[in-house]
Amino acid sequence: MIKKLIIKNFKCHQNTEIDLSNLTVLTGTNSSGKTSIIQALLLLRQSLRKGRLMEGLDLNYPLCSIGTGNDALYRFADIGEIEFNIIDEHDEKFSFQFNAELSNFGNTFLEKKFYSENVSDKNLESLSLFNSDFQYISVNRWGGRSRFPNDSYEVVTKKQISLNYGQGELVASYLFNFGSENVIKDYTNGKETDLSLMSQTIYWEQRISPNITFKVQKSQDDNSFLVIYDYNGIEGQKGLKDLSGENIGYGISYTLPVIVALLSAKPGALIVIENPEAHLHPYGQAELAKLMAMVAKNGVQVIVETHSDHIVNGSLVALNKGCITPEMLSIYYFERDEKNHIAKPICLEATQTGRLKKAPKGFFDQIIIDYKILAGF
Repeated sequence: MIKKLIIKNFKCHQNTEIDLSNLTVLTGTNSSGKTSIIQALLLLRQSLRKGRLMEGLDLNYPLCSIGTGNDALYRFADIGEIEFNIIDEHDEKFSFQFNAELSNFGNTFLEKKFYSENVSDKNLESLSLFNSDFQYISVNRWGGRSRFPNDSYEVVTKKQISLNYGQGELVASYLFNFGSENVIKDYTNGKETDLSLMSQTIYWEQRISPNITFKVQKSQDDNSFLVIYDYNGIEGQKGLKDLSGENIGYGISYTLPVIVALLSAKPGALIVIENPEAHLHPYGQAELAKLMAMVAKNGVQVIVETHSDHIVNGSLVALNKGCITPEMLSIYYFERDEKNHIAKPICLEATQTGRLKKAPKGFFDQIIIDYKILAGF
């Protein structure tokens, strides 16, 4: 598990230090540095996956694309050097420094400048960021689709749900191969007797849209996989059969890779999710927040970027109900220092009852502003 992340001279991060917990929630204003936190991790992972990290940092594809050194370096940096530091749960620090001097501004690959002595393929493999105990589900994930590609190496060997840019496009293949295997823990509080990944996934999809169910099958036309949805009938009423992803609520298919990533993770894994609330009704968002907290309690590290008060409040409700402890939750609200164009993350302290001790101005207070207007204040 990653305990702390330190970023220097990367995009709008002049010198940012983030403490990561079992569940870390990143929220705040637009263009304030939330996504850049995630990109720092993704750049390290994709560079290692491409066999290039020991030489430097690859800025583009397949997890994220930054552009060139000019895009990556903080514009007012005193030195042409980008630095990432990862501190694990054993307080071991892995340091990475990359050359981003003016002469490298047009480069898509930044050469290694200095690494700590413990940086090696073998040592990095022990961190979930760099091994198969990792899933990244981006805001650009697939939704509203019935046909999904097959990549047996990424799914069966590497246990990945996404191939490119965290799109979750391998989720059908993943369920086809591992759907019958039991999850590590029953996340339904005993309401589902079948502990298979498929049944547990259907249960949580039904928390978002009641009576929905689905099946995964191989296409007879090509090497792809199909996800077919049904609506069960209620009290003897007729149901709906064989619905395509294009013809059901967008949020149902859009949350599928998120739910599968969370349920299939084992203790020690790292799950990074962007905007889990997309296309979901507030109730569905709250249910998804509940699942994330349950998974985090089980020892999975979850990092989520969100603009939803329902996701934030859901994590606080999990505190209140004793699902997680304050030590298991980190909430950061990001602002931007417009004078120096740097990210300003504010760590929000929460009590065991789920109350924030001091929320900054602008922290999900728009509803209060609107209510005052509507009430005539």
